[in-house]
Amino acid sequence: MVLSISGIVLTLVITAVMLHTRYLRLGGALVAACLGYFLATSGAAPAINGFFTSLAKALAALGHSLG
Repeated sequence: MVLSISGIVLTLVITAVMLHTRYLRLGGALVAACLGYFLATSGAAPAINGFFTSLAKALAALGHSLG
């Protein structure tokens, strides 16, 4: 699965808003980033990528059926 730039920007904006509103503290954001990094290099990465690929396809199909 290739994450587009817009997906990366969206997650960065959400994280920035959560940090700004203090809903997510800096320590929690760093731990979540480290977890994502370590998950990407683990054996679980293909399963996680498959899940998000199928989720993206389902959302795209839902968008096409609604619009």
